[in-house]
Amino acid sequence: MKPDLLVRDDYQRPSLYPKQEAALFTDARYGVVEASTKSGKTVGCIAWIIEQAVTDGGPHRNFWWIAPVFSVTKIAFRRLKVFLPRDIYESNATELTVTLANGSVIWFKSGDKPDSLYGEDVYAAVIDEATRVKEEAWHAIRSTLTATGGPVRIIGNVKGRRNWAYKMARKAEAGTPNYHYARLTVHDAVEAGIFDEAEADDARDTLPAAVFRELYLAEAADSEEAFFDTSQIAIVAGYPDHVRTARAWDFAVTEPKTGQDPDWTVGAKLGFDGRHTYVIDIIRRRASPDKIARLVQLIAAQDGRGCDQLFEEEHGAAGKMMVAQFKTLLATVEGAGRVYPASVTGGKMVRAFHFASACNDRRVSVLEADWNTELFTELDDFPEGGHDDQVDATAHAFNHLAPNLKPRVRWL
Repeated sequence: MKPDLLVRDDYQRPSLYPKQEAALFTDARYGVVEASTKSGKTVGCIAWIIEQAVTDGGPHRNFWWIAPVFSVTKIAFRRLKVFLPRDIYESNATELTVTLANGSVIWFKSGDKPDSLYGEDVYAAVIDEATRVKEEAWHAIRSTLTATGGPVRIIGNVKGRRNWAYKMARKAEAGTPNYHYARLTVHDAVEAGIFDEAEADDARDTLPAAVFRELYLAEAADSEEAFFDTSQIAIVAGYPDHVRTARAWDFAVTEPKTGQDPDWTVGAKLGFDGRHTYVIDIIRRRASPDKIARLVQLIAAQDGRGCDQLFEEEHGAAGKMMVAQFKTLLATVEGAGRVYPASVTGGKMVRAFHFASACNDRRVSVLEADWNTELFTELDDFPEGGHDDQVDATAHAFNHLAPNLKPRVRWL
């Protein structure tokens, strides 16, 4: 027998078109939906998580909605409350929770800090914008579903191939037992009457083809259209002893704040043996200027005298002054390498061109480490992604180590 909530006259499941409903309301434990923007994936999952909380809920039972950052999570929090009769729930805007009349609690969380997601027993979960959620967050979420055997819906746009959600989608698409796969495109949304066809045509005409296919057709861009073809980059356990090394810094002195996704300070260390390049280490931090200065000192000391330290020299006196300040700062650090300016000439794609060419020509390897996922995701997304700090830093280091290296592969 259905709980009262689902048969009350004042509750109505959001209007879902057939393909949208079939994508989410399935008996499979793992439902993976690759979807166009504005194709109804969020509204469908709101209905799904509400009904999970009603049908399998009870006092203090937890149901989670996880997004990459709090600002995205809050959108779902606000929208879910629109579909519920006001007298059958209580909400907490500070904790981002909705508690139903049966005692179930729907939590809205960020996947930005995976360690904070461990510990609870969760009865069902939605992972929103999954291709932008850290893989470590997925590991934590999966652990919370262990005791309950709860289901999960993994939804989002396609963003390259080097992410855990893309791999889960392929596993589901292959027909793995207890998995269900669905794709919702802009054409489905237009046919259902929830997306304007003229807007879809305009997006196709104004966006790069690869971007349109990912955001509106839920198809990964072909590797030959990507600026970086990350399938050509090997992950290795080590690198030769005789390489020349340099670490380039790209600064963004912003401290992390709830609901924001600011740029990162990145220090990328590369090694070059005359032909092949190795990405040896990536430092990625969000912190205040004084903390970043101390971090640079610490890392420069660890890198040693043989590792050049590069700092972006923006145009004008301010750029020269910053490089001079870091040269003075590192002069006090025993064992630090020499300081060099990294000239900011041309756009980001121009600066990254030679590094991308080397990557696409299989002349770049990446040392296996826990920062690999974030690096590959940024390379996959460049130049359309939300962050390009690692691309900037690695390109500066590459251009310093191999200034005269001409690409053997060119593409337009």
